[in-house]
Amino acid sequence: MKITVMCLFRNSEKGLPKLFSRLKKLEKKYEMEYYFYENDSTDKTVEELEIWMLSREGKVISEILNAPTFGHTPDEERMKMMTYYRNRLLNGIKPINSDFCFIIDSDVDFNENIIDDYLKYMKDDVAMCTPFVKQNIKCNMCMCGKQTYYDTFAIQDKDNNEGLLLSCNPFQRKEDRQSWKNLEPVVVNSAFGGAALVRTEAVNNTEWATKRKESAFDIKGRMMGSCEHWAFCKGVSKYGKILVIPTISTFVKMKEWSLQPALKDLQLRIIEDPWQRWAANL
Repeated sequence: MKITVMCLFRNSEKGLPKLFSRLKKLEKKYEMEYYFYENDSTDKTVEELEIWMLSREGKVISEILNAPTFGHTPDEERMKMMTYYRNRLLNGIKPINSDFCFIIDSDVDFNENIIDDYLKYMKDDVAMCTPFVKQNIKCNMCMCGKQTYYDTFAIQDKDNNEGLLLSCNPFQRKEDRQSWKNLEPVVVNSAFGGAALVRTEAVNNTEWATKRKESAFDIKGRMMGSCEHWAFCKGVSKYGKILVIPTISTFVKMKEWSLQPALKDLQLRIIEDPWQRWAANL
């Protein structure tokens, strides 16, 4: 089985040893190829990636764009840049000739069995598997002390509701919340989680995109863009289901923050009241 690894980088030198260690363990089980995109790094990211590729199949695409840095925020300009980065890589390597694409973010940690675990769920009617991407921030919703789902902005459930912030259970719909509690996969319209396994046929026939979200601002008053993964997943879904799997986890370390009382109250009401959920997701 052949796996194509796709990953974006910027000033990622410090995290590369751990990432390379994980990938080396995957190489013992699968035929691997690597396609990396990097821009504007001021450390030794490019040099380290090129050394890694000396004895491996694939290539590094590197650009100097003088692009701004945004951090982890859903504002419109960041979404546009993320869309550009991902499509620049994809369009630079299509058509991809492999069985699956393992699309990862360089700052997300995963264990060596992740592809083995994903393949157990990759039935004929499934096109994409995504994990429970955990962050170090504890649950603000039920105060259970558990780690929370990080990549909520990429989530759209089957009714196109977005994910709940700082919650150990990121879903709004009652049936999805119950499946998550039962440790059962949740079928969604969109998700990512920083380390997704996708059928290569689907990747070859879609792309990332974003657009302005009408009348939607983030907590700092910046205009928000739609997550680039929504459009990508819409294309992928033509080839099968998209799953979020609670028993397969990845991890990302974030700066501590907490929900404002009004936002927490809104999320609690959304869970309990379908009309509140409908109004919040207009």
